[in-house]
Amino acid sequence: MATAEADTVRVQFGAFLNGGSARRRSCSWLREDQLRAVDDRVSAGIETFGAELPQRLASEMHLLWSTVFARRWATFTTAFEQFIDCHSGVVAREGLAGALSALHTTLAWRDNALEIASHHQGKVEGSHPITLIPTLHLGRVGLHAPYHTDAAQIAVPLNLTSTAAPRIAPVLGDTRLRLLQDLDQPRTTTELAALHYLSPSTISFHLSRLLAAGLVQKHRDGRLVRYHRTTKARQLLCTTDQTG
Repeated sequence: MATAEADTVRVQFGAFLNGGSARRRSCSWLREDQLRAVDDRVSAGIETFGAELPQRLASEMHLLWSTVFARRWATFTTAFEQFIDCHSGVVAREGLAGALSALHTTLAWRDNALEIASHHQGKVEGSHPITLIPTLHLGRVGLHAPYHTDAAQIAVPLNLTSTAAPRIAPVLGDTRLRLLQDLDQPRTTTELAALHYLSPSTISFHLSRLLAAGLVQKHRDGRLVRYHRTTKARQLLCTTDQTG
């Protein structure tokens, strides 16, 4: 970034700031007045720093790294590795279509198309590749439609709630262990799917195995079926935590 041409940086910022309705959709969490205020500050900074703009941006990125990311980088990388381990297992069991649907509760693969549940309306057509970006900084799925045919991106939020794994983890597997840890209170399949960014069918598969092992029980609450871990599971988690 520091060695980029200042004119190139200005052009890229200009394209972003002049994005019109697409720009507003990409920053939907900001009100129109907030968006204009941000644009004004950025535009003023571009003019102020002139040829020093790339170096200033590099300095700002370094400040962001040192104050936000550096101290937590080990935690971040652990979350990324768990995400890859989890979803590579889903690919192996359910194929790519199942894995895409399991990435997040708002995603579904239907009729050879990836659908995102959103109040925004839009459609991206073509056969271009999509880059998957696990992120710790969004609470929702983000779709970045391509300006070029190889630039489409989907940002998928990670669940950063992991702790040191008990010794029982290799026996249960990471997904079932995390399900048991979250069943300290009764939850439905839908609630667990939202917590772990997995499809309800994947959650049901793991719960059926935990039920068969006597580690969870289920009860009906009106139209809902809630699961909770058993005394056997609590003792198992407690014992392995203390001896791990």
